[in-house]
Amino acid sequence: MKLFYNDDYVAAEYAYDTTRKAKHIRQSLSDDPVDNLEIWDPLHFVEQSLEVIAKIHDEPYVEAIKTGIPKTLAESQGFDWDTGIWTTAVAHSAGLIAATTYALQDKERAGSLSSGLHHARRSSGKGNCTVNGLAVAAHQAISMGAPRVLILDFDAHAGGGTWDIMSHHLPSVVQIDVTCANFDTYQPDGESRLIYSTPQSYREDINHALHHATLLDPFDIVIYNAGMDPLNSGVSLSDITWREHTVSDFIGDTPAIFALAGGYTWGNKTMDEVVSWHRITIDLWANDR
Repeated sequence: MKLFYNDDYVAAEYAYDTTRKAKHIRQSLSDDPVDNLEIWDPLHFVEQSLEVIAKIHDEPYVEAIKTGIPKTLAESQGFDWDTGIWTTAVAHSAGLIAATTYALQDKERAGSLSSGLHHARRSSGKGNCTVNGLAVAAHQAISMGAPRVLILDFDAHAGGGTWDIMSHHLPSVVQIDVTCANFDTYQPDGESRLIYSTPQSYREDINHALHHATLLDPFDIVIYNAGMDPLNSGVSLSDITWREHTVSDFIGDTPAIFALAGGYTWGNKTMDEVVSWHRITIDLWANDR
């Protein structure tokens, strides 16, 4: 399986789990490699990333991220602005475009060590998310001729930013969210769903989400926002491990990509723990077929 990363993923000076954990995961994969995993540099997809970002985000917001002006807009995701914010956002998007391209071309699975995605909306950032890489990936899939795109967002928080972009630019994409927190929620319509969950009902709610997806027409690609932050919200590690196996079974032979999504050192968690959580997805996707 191809997994995308380069050091531009951590170019931002602002130090936060979202802007740092990709490098820790990359180092972990060097120290303790995963079988059947190839780590690729998405450098050649940067130009495509710039083009797609300009299509899904409003021009004033894109200029703000690039230049830092106006400051309120450049820092609307909650980070102190520096030039690395733009570099990081472009790199994370390039990785998701690369993963989407190879997944569709090879009819395989791929991933990117990308995070800080699904709260970013057309005209601003939000909730530690600068550029909406899920929408970037969906746009790339559609441009490659994939008419049926499913976004599975199992981060602890809802993907209202993705919905904001989809409703204007990508109305054919189906978004299914399972959220553990009342943050960035939205009112889905059509085939899309937003399911509220608790640690006690988590397995039932994941099953409900995936069952709904099975009732729909087949999808050409699945974009999976593999959030590990339900662990920060009281969901057990055994439930998350079960979730990853269940999602993998649901995907089957459909081309698919994953992004890291949430997973934080909140609540006295360590970065080593966060890395180990994300490695569950990586290891499973590389070796489950």
